[in-house]
Amino acid sequence: MRTRIITGILFGIALIGGILFSQYTFVVLLLAILFIGQRELFQLLVTPAIDAKPSRFLSTLLSLTVFGGFIFFPVLDNAIGISPLNYYLYFSSIILLISALMVYELFRASATAIQNIAAAFLGPVYLAIPLGFLVLIAIYPDGGFHPWTVLFFFFFMWSSDTGAYFTGRFFGKTKLLERLSPKKTIEGFFGGMIVAALMGIAAWSVLGMIPLWTWMLIGALMAFTGTAGDLFESMLKRQAGIKDSGNLLPGHGGVLDRFDSTFLSAPLFWLLLKLSDFI
Repeated sequence: MRTRIITGILFGIALIGGILFSQYTFVVLLLAILFIGQRELFQLLVTPAIDAKPSRFLSTLLSLTVFGGFIFFPVLDNAIGISPLNYYLYFSSIILLISALMVYELFRASATAIQNIAAAFLGPVYLAIPLGFLVLIAIYPDGGFHPWTVLFFFFFMWSSDTGAYFTGRFFGKTKLLERLSPKKTIEGFFGGMIVAALMGIAAWSVLGMIPLWTWMLIGALMAFTGTAGDLFESMLKRQAGIKDSGNLLPGHGGVLDRFDSTFLSAPLFWLLLKLSDFI
C-alpha cells in the first residue's frame, strides 16, 4: 500500500503537470500513453491463451494515424480551414492501412488470421480513439487550450475509484462481477458514483459552463463507464492469464491498468459536454 500511494502521488503530479504546462506536453503525454499502452496490449494478445500475432508495425501506424486526426483537424480548421481534399487524403490513408493489414494476413498464411486482424484493430479502437477524444476535450473549436476541462475528467475518474475503494472496503458485501474482479462490490460501485457526482460540484464551481445538475450527472456516468472500462481490461487480462498489464508503475501495474477506466469514458465525456449545449 505504501508503494502504491507513493507511486500514485508521483504519477498524479506528473500527469497534472504535463496537462497544465502546455498543449504540447499534453499531446506528448497522450502519445506516451498510446505507445506504452499499445505495447502492453500486444503483450496481452500474444500470450498462449489468446495466441494472436498482429502486425505490430501496421497496428501502431494505424493507431498513430487515427490519433493524429484528432489533432490535425481541430488545429488545421482553426488555422486555415479544412478543404474536402484534406478529408479525402486522411481517410484514404486510413483505408490504405486497413487494406494493408488485410493483405498482410493473406501473405502470412497464418493459422490465426482472424485473431491477428482483430488484435491489430483493437489498439486503434480501444486506445487511439479514446485518447483522441481527450484532445478534443482540451482543445476547443476556437483553438484555445483548456486544460482544466480535461483535468476534471481525470478528477471524476479518480474520485470514482477512491469512493468505490473505501465504500467497498467498509460496506461492500455483494459482489459486482466476481468472475472478472472478485474485489469489486455493488456497494462500492454506487459509492463511487456518489463521490464522482459530488465531484461535479467542484467542476461546476471551477468550470461553470453547464448547470450543476448536469455536472453531477456527468460525474455519475463517468463512474459507470469507468467501472465498465476497468472490468473490460480485467476480462482481457483474465483471458490472457496475467495479473497486470505491465510493471511500469510499482503498486499499480502498467499503463493499461492505470488508464483502463479512461478509455471507455473519454468519448462519452466529450459527447455529454457537446449535448449539454442543447440543454
